[in-house]
Amino acid sequence: MEDEILSLARARGAQAEVFSSDDSLTVVEFRANEFHSQKSRLTHGYGLRVVKNGRVGFSSSSNPNKMGELVDAALDTAEFGKPCSFDFPGPGPKPTVKTFDNRVIMLPALKMIEWGRELVDAVRARVPGLKLDVTIARTYDETIVVNGAGLNTRFSLAVLQLYATGLVVNEGLVWISEYENLSSGVAPAIGALADRIEERAILARSRARLATGTYPVIFMPTAVPDLLYPIMVGVNGKQLEKGVSPLIGRTGQQLLDPKIAITDNGLRDFGTASGPFDAEGVPRRRTVLFDRGVFTGFLFDLATAAACRTQSTGSAGRGYTSQPQPGTSNVELTPGDARFEDTLGGIREGLLVYDCIGGGQSNVLAGDVALNVSSGFRIVNGKVAGRVKDAVIAGNVYDMFKNVAAVGNTVRDLGAYHVPFVMFSGLKVAARD
Repeated sequence: MEDEILSLARARGAQAEVFSSDDSLTVVEFRANEFHSQKSRLTHGYGLRVVKNGRVGFSSSSNPNKMGELVDAALDTAEFGKPCSFDFPGPGPKPTVKTFDNRVIMLPALKMIEWGRELVDAVRARVPGLKLDVTIARTYDETIVVNGAGLNTRFSLAVLQLYATGLVVNEGLVWISEYENLSSGVAPAIGALADRIEERAILARSRARLATGTYPVIFMPTAVPDLLYPIMVGVNGKQLEKGVSPLIGRTGQQLLDPKIAITDNGLRDFGTASGPFDAEGVPRRRTVLFDRGVFTGFLFDLATAAACRTQSTGSAGRGYTSQPQPGTSNVELTPGDARFEDTLGGIREGLLVYDCIGGGQSNVLAGDVALNVSSGFRIVNGKVAGRVKDAVIAGNVYDMFKNVAAVGNTVRDLGAYHVPFVMFSGLKVAARD
């Protein structure tokens, strides 16, 4: 079908690219310790991007019987589209990356339900009063990119993820979140998951007060993405094209602490956004964004790269209903040499943060955040002293990452992010006394 669409567009005098996606989704849900639902969904569609008279047009359809109308619509929009300054990529070698395991593809929904029940039972046995929500989601996507430059390539991606959220009522609501990426075909570590949830629930039983002030703060891996997200917005080539990124003109400069190295790795085995090529057929790669705190460059798709007079980094993402945009794949923060127990033990008074909410309410593009600590604990003399309620950490993430005291020596796989814990030497914390 892709070749047919391409031929129809070529017959109308247009250069063309066809993006095809065939997606299968299965989701199992438990709510408040009880099985809630099992859902399945199939999605298939075509996205057609054309270049006619030097301008870009686009249309999409999920109806294979209306490909002529798909081509007509794309050509109609090209009359008013943006000028095109890039070329579609031709065929070439593809890097090797593991993107699916047959155990994930063949996994029956009944087994997903069984895993959910096992986790609920394990947590209930450890923490009787806790209400647990569990979501296990599997996606299997077949992506095809064909264009007039001779490219005809495809790959399959299977992703299996487990999300668990526990609710404890103890002088307010305490939320406990856990996650496992099971895309490599391994079964969930039910005991380890339940142990981590139990540990957090035990810590939340006692309350502690923390006065407003500046403290050393440990962000556990589950909270680190809230700090990295504004930086990922800043490294997006679209922001460079618009002239609004705070990183413009700063390539090669020391912007973060030398302990910080950040990479976007589209070739991570069993990553949730991995693949041999991106949404335009450009080979994926491992792109270093910050090397020992030095900013090394932006992420580009074909259009933004051309506008910025550079090359694509293989960072295009899309669904079949939209045109490509640059974005991250699997964000990796390189681990350091700090052990958590040693780092915690060296703090006289501080804050331990597991989860935050609300970071997007500030000027994210500039790096400003205002994070409401939804799961945080006071540290006193190297030990966790109790749950802190109504605390807010506000500031600029670029400034925060200039003063990093320690980076953990082990990495958590959180799906889109692969990060260790990070300790900051002094962050401003506003707390309700």
